[in-house]
Amino acid sequence: MKSIESLRCFIATVQQGSFSSAAEQLNMSVSSISRHVQILEKEFNAPLLIRHTRRLALTPIGTQVFQKGLEICHQIDDLMDDVASDNQRIIGHIKISAPLWYGTNYLAPLLPEFHRQYPDITVYLNYGDEDHDPYGAEFDLYIRPSTKTDSSLISRPLQSVDYWLCASPEYLTHHPVTANLNDLKHHQWLVQSFRHIINCLYFFDLSTQETTRLDLSHAWLSTNSSPALLAAALHHGGITALPHHMIDEHIQKNQLIRLFETSIISPFQIKNQMAIIYTKDKIKDKKTQTLIHYLLTYLGNK
Repeated sequence: MKSIESLRCFIATVQQGSFSSAAEQLNMSVSSISRHVQILEKEFNAPLLIRHTRRLALTPIGTQVFQKGLEICHQIDDLMDDVASDNQRIIGHIKISAPLWYGTNYLAPLLPEFHRQYPDITVYLNYGDEDHDPYGAEFDLYIRPSTKTDSSLISRPLQSVDYWLCASPEYLTHHPVTANLNDLKHHQWLVQSFRHIINCLYFFDLSTQETTRLDLSHAWLSTNSSPALLAAALHHGGITALPHHMIDEHIQKNQLIRLFETSIISPFQIKNQMAIIYTKDKIKDKKTQTLIHYLLTYLGNK
């Protein structure tokens, strides 16, 4: 059969009972409908309709063509629906680069629900604070401190991350902490090293509304691994500032003690801000935009 259109015209003619009614239904001329039926009769080399003055009747072959043709057209319609449905499915692989502490405490807990909603998307979550070239296409999304980025990149701010200052009870027993920020300079420090960010902490006092910068270049331990800082703090190595998600449980168990609770503490000048960073071409990538929208729903700057 050369044309499914001719078969559809024949089926419509039978269902509507006349060429004119079929033409009206399909928004075609009566002559076009008649021509398509003739094409079909020529292909089957047999008459399909008995043309009476007032009505049309099917020949035995016409009945067979109508019944089988109706089934074929339904199958084609179902196929078109399935293809359209598949085109709406979001399929693919997304690679994310994020700091270990952020990926573990903020991203990983959200990804199982994302997978339930979009089971055809797979995710690779890479932990690392090192710089990557977004144009190198190594990763689709980068989670990084919100600093000024290349104008050709898109940066979507995330919610502020609460950092808490803490130390173990044993360390504080031997090295008491006073309310004077200047006294902190003389303590043993464990600091997280961020690329291109000077080792320091910013203290914003909620009562005085003043910000104080504490230089931590003298810290005896610096690392790009926040779990390493946590381990060192739990083993009485000194004072550190970590995202509260990492240390809240240890504080509840009295393994760590929170310090300077009346201050907002941040290793960044921008208040504890992280961002999703990606290249502009990702705007056209449906799977990546789906994940970005999902993450911003839960972690976006509100």
